[in-house]
Amino acid sequence: MRPVNLMSIACAKADFEDDHFLDLYLKNFGIELKSVKETEWSSIQKLIKCLVSKDTAINNFENFFWGYTIPQISKEFDLLRINRKTIINIELKSTNTGTKMLKQLIENKYYLEFLKREEVINYTFVADEEKLYKLNHQHELEEVTIDDLRLNLGSQNGEFFNEDINGLFNPSNYLVSPFNSTNEFLNNNYFLTDHQINIKKQIIDSIFNTSYKYFSIQGGAGTGKTLLAYDIIKDLREKDNSVLIFHCGVINEGHEKLQAQGWNVAPIKDLATYNLNDYKVILLDEVQRIYLNQFEEIIEFSNKESSSSKIIFSFDKKQCLAGFEIDRDIPSRIDKLVNKKTSFKLTTKIRTNKELASFIQRLFDQSSAVEVEYSNIDIQYFSKGELAKKYLTYLSRDTDWTVIDFTESRRTVYPYDEYLLRNIPNSHKVVGQEFDNVVAVIDEFFYYNERGHLDTKGWPSKPYYHPTKMLYQNVSRARKKLKLIIIKNEEVLNYCLETLS
Repeated sequence: MRPVNLMSIACAKADFEDDHFLDLYLKNFGIELKSVKETEWSSIQKLIKCLVSKDTAINNFENFFWGYTIPQISKEFDLLRINRKTIINIELKSTNTGTKMLKQLIENKYYLEFLKREEVINYTFVADEEKLYKLNHQHELEEVTIDDLRLNLGSQNGEFFNEDINGLFNPSNYLVSPFNSTNEFLNNNYFLTDHQINIKKQIIDSIFNTSYKYFSIQGGAGTGKTLLAYDIIKDLREKDNSVLIFHCGVINEGHEKLQAQGWNVAPIKDLATYNLNDYKVILLDEVQRIYLNQFEEIIEFSNKESSSSKIIFSFDKKQCLAGFEIDRDIPSRIDKLVNKKTSFKLTTKIRTNKELASFIQRLFDQSSAVEVEYSNIDIQYFSKGELAKKYLTYLSRDTDWTVIDFTESRRTVYPYDEYLLRNIPNSHKVVGQEFDNVVAVIDEFFYYNERGHLDTKGWPSKPYYHPTKMLYQNVSRARKKLKLIIIKNEEVLNYCLETLS
């Protein structure tokens, strides 16, 4: 999307009787005619009418992005004007919606502050009143004159951003992790997508107003599943503290911070030490990894007539790391338990940008045809594991890259043992977490099978933890950049290089 001159757009709407011609004109700026409602045209025209005066310069209507939506998040801004120092945001409303207008401007301020400008100025223009409202420094909505907007537009001279606006916004900035951004999570410095908000409302309403006992939230890496589940628990805690989270994996630093703030968070291995009757809602996080006897114990408890506890399952089918986790297939058991009305699925990736999502998809499946420009993928090749280990050590100690180990077996020596660093996060410890820049390793035992899927072969014995599943876990933790260290594997190296080119 490119910036427009509002006066020019209004003239085109007034003069072009042929919608096809108007559509062509708008597409020149990256705007689809079918996406523009008549009420929006009317609001734009009334705003221009109010702004026009003998002292208003034509350039005050220049350099506006109209109807921009942040990719993957569906966060839309009506009008944005951005230069090196300031951002002016104007939301257009047909009628006054009161507190909804205030909430929207507060959200807009949050999203726009990621662009690191000196000042973000947020307005709402109400067309039927022909009135202008501004978000002040106390986060209050106050009515201002049109001169206030004229003054800010006039002072916003020079050095405008007039390239493709997608280059400014990184969708991964807006998905807070309860584990890696715990303070932001606790301080409510985040927003859910409309889809997440809808799921949250349905689950909370059903918990309080229906007899349903089971709820499920399913989603792949980067969909915001964990944030949604923990946000629901945070909301429930504000109403009643009898809420418990069992994490079906290794407790991380973020969990410990939540515990310090009074959250009831425990590893599933401590199940026997808890009286489940003390809790009205129990979240089973990463439940695809739970042991079958633990799962059955919780279900048996829940099915008792004396039990009034509600159970929320949060899981990702792809995040099973061991063969026995795949075989026990907990997600299928959950599908049989949960009513369709209380089963929800997140599909849109938010955390992982489209570039990383595309590359990861193609890395694991050669039949994937999605192609984008890959500028944040780095490939490094080594002929020996010991050389790779030295490089991994350097990256881990001296750079901002997060190196993720495969999980070491307690019983068996595996091929990847020779390049493990061991004092860093591994596949099991990073479940549910995210990092800006991630390093993962592909060694000589990975190959592409007859279906074009990435697989492993040549191991002296069947691995306890599935290497391909662990690799997927590792690479899918990346938010912004991914570095692959390839060891003595020309087949995978050649495929990756061809993909990048």
